[in-house]
Amino acid sequence: MIKKSISRTIAIVSMALLVTSCANMNSQQKRELAEWEAEGIAVKEKDEVTAAVLNVLPGVGDFYNGNVGYGITNLLFWPASVLWAPFGGVAGAQEQNYYATKNYVSSLENNRRRLLDDLDTAFMTQEISKKTYYYGKNKIKKMKVTEFKNEIELRDIIPVKLQRLPASN
Repeated sequence: MIKKSISRTIAIVSMALLVTSCANMNSQQKRELAEWEAEGIAVKEKDEVTAAVLNVLPGVGDFYNGNVGYGITNLLFWPASVLWAPFGGVAGAQEQNYYATKNYVSSLENNRRRLLDDLDTAFMTQEISKKTYYYGKNKIKKMKVTEFKNEIELRDIIPVKLQRLPASN
């Protein structure tokens, strides 16, 4: 009877550990986040230490991270969840920061695409020569994504005066 209870408890705790550890990012996401951190463009939406400390209380760190399901699981398995919950809180904060950064980088890439569209329009309307077009295109493509934090206009890229600039959306 006692053996069955212990086995059942171990099985339940093991399942809870498995469920709450699924918030981890895969190796590709970790690599991307590390690159963005190195470039200085990572967004820190959630603090990992805060999430870990809050998760000592049953599920509070998970609620802080927006992971309601994990929070409820940790609440249900408290006090045993104190063993794994802080790690889950850190993983959840890292995951939130990854997706916030990914959205930010996507907006910077959109700025690059808008500038390339403006360049295409200037070429198609014969505002610039073929040589100037290729010069501008190469220059834009070689720019780091961090350079698109600020508003960049076509006149900042190509060395000619345009009579009229394409309208950016």
